[in-house]
Amino acid sequence: MDDVPALLRRMVTTDPGRPRVTWYGPDGERVELSGKVLDNWVAKTANLLVDELDVGPGSRVVLDLPPHWRTLVWLLAVWSAGACVVVERPGAQGTDGPAPPAAEPVEVLVTADPDGPVATLWRPRADRLVVVALPALARSFGAGLPEDALDYALEVRTFGDVFVPFVRPARSDTAYFEILDGAQGISAPYAEMLRFASHEAKLDDGVRLLTGGPGTDPLLDLVGPLVADGSVVVHHDPAALDEAALERLAGQEGVTTVRVR
Repeated sequence: MDDVPALLRRMVTTDPGRPRVTWYGPDGERVELSGKVLDNWVAKTANLLVDELDVGPGSRVVLDLPPHWRTLVWLLAVWSAGACVVVERPGAQGTDGPAPPAAEPVEVLVTADPDGPVATLWRPRADRLVVVALPALARSFGAGLPEDALDYALEVRTFGDVFVPFVRPARSDTAYFEILDGAQGISAPYAEMLRFASHEAKLDDGVRLLTGGPGTDPLLDLVGPLVADGSVVVHHDPAALDEAALERLAGQEGVTTVRVR
């Protein structure tokens, strides 16, 4: 699998109705997206990135989002547009400390918490701010939206559900950059990103992975199962479940692998 558009094509052409991501939220919410529906959300978000935010190859997009189905959509959309995803591990940097070396200007900051520490660190370096509402039925972010922010839930539905990129990234372009503790980072180019996810995730073909919580790796735990032609179940806080509840959830969802970091 060479790139994200090819990954999405495989899901849509081989089994479009198969669930690919299932999310359990804090208020008893459950959202499930088939391959076709996931592809539509990715296309709408990629069109928003390109048409509204001028994102393309060479652009950098910071994702400050918790484990969530919308996080997976944003990951795939940024890569579909040919841009680089920048993520930061929770707690790696504080608002009072120096900015990490990778914190050069970025085109877009995407956050669910515009007043949180990660958004506070990156906001001065971002050209545009996008705020994402997390509740399943939210059609806008509501109160607390900064004046200069784009409301993702409100705007995304107006964009087309087919995405055709104007320019594709070079295989050597950076697709993924993660800030680690101590302001060190790992990065992956487009030519290696999905191969890296497949190798490092160590998941069986057709896996149904249960994951979630603050230690979730966005590349390995959210994208990795799709690369393995599988699916992912994301629980907002699996550490809060006792062993019996975790087993019940895994049984209900046909989970084959549990990974709570």
